[in-house]
Amino acid sequence: MINLEAEHIRLIREKLKNLSHSPGCYLWKNKENEVIYVGKALKLSERVRSYLNPRQSDAKTKALQEEIYDLDWVITNNEEEALILEATLIKKYSPRFNVRLKDDKRYPYICISIDEMFPRVYTVRKVKHDGKRYFGPFSDGKASRDVLKLIQKTFPLRKTNIKLPQEKVLRPCLNFHIKRCLGPCQKNISQEEYSKVVEQVVHFLEGKKDVLEKELEVQMMLYSEKMEFEKAALIRDSLDNIRRIRQKQTVINPGGGNEDIVAYARKDDEGQIVIFEIRSGIFEDKKTFALNGLNHASAREILVSFLEQYYLQAQTYPERIILPILIKNDVEPLLNYLGKLLGKKPRLLFPTAGDKKSLLKLAEKNAEMNLTERILATKLKDQSKALKELQENLKLFKVPSIIECYDISHFQGAEPVGSGVMFVDGKPYKPGYRHYKIKAYTEINDPGMIHEVIARRLQKLLNEEESLPDLIVIDGGLTQLNRACEAAIALGLDNLPMIGLAKKREEIYIPGIKEPYSFDINSASMRLLRQLRDEAHRFGVTYHRKRRDKSTMSSMIETLPDIGEKRRKALLKFFAGKEGLENASLEDLKKVPGIGDKLAEKIYEFILNKKGEPNL
Repeated sequence: MINLEAEHIRLIREKLKNLSHSPGCYLWKNKENEVIYVGKALKLSERVRSYLNPRQSDAKTKALQEEIYDLDWVITNNEEEALILEATLIKKYSPRFNVRLKDDKRYPYICISIDEMFPRVYTVRKVKHDGKRYFGPFSDGKASRDVLKLIQKTFPLRKTNIKLPQEKVLRPCLNFHIKRCLGPCQKNISQEEYSKVVEQVVHFLEGKKDVLEKELEVQMMLYSEKMEFEKAALIRDSLDNIRRIRQKQTVINPGGGNEDIVAYARKDDEGQIVIFEIRSGIFEDKKTFALNGLNHASAREILVSFLEQYYLQAQTYPERIILPILIKNDVEPLLNYLGKLLGKKPRLLFPTAGDKKSLLKLAEKNAEMNLTERILATKLKDQSKALKELQENLKLFKVPSIIECYDISHFQGAEPVGSGVMFVDGKPYKPGYRHYKIKAYTEINDPGMIHEVIARRLQKLLNEEESLPDLIVIDGGLTQLNRACEAAIALGLDNLPMIGLAKKREEIYIPGIKEPYSFDINSASMRLLRQLRDEAHRFGVTYHRKRRDKSTMSSMIETLPDIGEKRRKALLKFFAGKEGLENASLEDLKKVPGIGDKLAEKIYEFILNKKGEPNL
């Protein structure tokens, strides 16, 4: 219970004498001057005084009373301004007692640079008031990248970041030649025509795919009538892509409108929100957002806080928002604000039965599953703990923020390759992954190959004056480790931390010490080392198989009858990354450019004979 006689409480009461009945935001602080809670109110003085009432019964207020030490506030002109300010302050301070979006500053958006004559489409992490059009937020970077790839494949807008128009006609890039760009750099398309494609992308991102289909059909017919068949073909390809997308989507309500179905799950301080986005009656997307600060928070507070933080930074809004509990009065300022932006307030629905209720239950199940997975992943991948353990166990000077792991892959000495993976702060960092074709060895010699790979890697870092890793892990025992250390010493890097990780007994070798160390195999540090080694092994094996398959396919193609150099290259290109020529079907062979039906049948018969299979 709050101590009304405490000096800091008396000082707060003195402050309140100067506090008006105006709307605004208040900030409660603890002894360390840390902001622990941000709230908004239509009448600041009344709302703040309620926290000093010792008879407050809800658990959250009681917990907050035990820590409050000081108070600050910001007066606003109206309740809507207070709403926006509260979201800004929560994002800035991440107060412990507020329900808040986890890592909300990182949510990506898709941007269309409509402030340019020939706009581009790309992803950004921050929305600016700069005349561009933004869509989002997306729940993670992969989701935004997937949508961007789909747009770039479907709509032929420019991808290169150059200022247009230029005085001179520029040389077109590959995207122009593969029909993925209309080539405004060549000045062969008007701004008006280009703008039509931009408008199509906007419709696509707004979920208006039915409107977009009709527009594309009309446009395709117009180009056909004008005998502009190449442009008509581009429209046709875009139309086919959009129709394929729609076929994969679930129809929730034929002819229906735009809805967001919002549900949540919680466990202790953590929570998960799931949004089902329904656009034109079709299930468009599932977004999921992590929450924290849920200790002592009610269901009403969780939903209100999320809706305010999410929709204040969203760039598009649905006509209806479906929610599991009745909270309309609590979000009236938000609805009024969105109404001014939309011209019409979104409706809130709280179904108790029927299809909408079924969808809410499905969204809740998704939220529960996502939350369980996230909590489990957090427990299993406690990177901070693992890195500190490594520093202590290996007697390192600092926490190993950047760790690299190296492995060798070959098949009885054939097609040997080296692989290197990089982890930053305990997480895989894919841009730091490297493959190496072994140059100095043609027979089995894993220690020598490791020496070559480490020497090449460290020399490159020194030449480019890049930072060295904090720790290098060698997949192997003492012999491989010693050869890796020799490579480092030869370059003057005697003190670069290295260890070897043997596979069989999970033993760790340290330079200069013959006997291996054995740490707790279930500890966070050993789990991280195993993850590093397994990732390096997977990465290397994948690359080795790819090279071996390519070599095998190349050898097979060399033996094919009646095949010239041009057709050999066409076969190699067509089957690159696929299951291989030896598993090709007759239909696949017929699709290869320059391979006619008769030659395809001849190649297919040759492959079957090579495999020893009967030609049925």
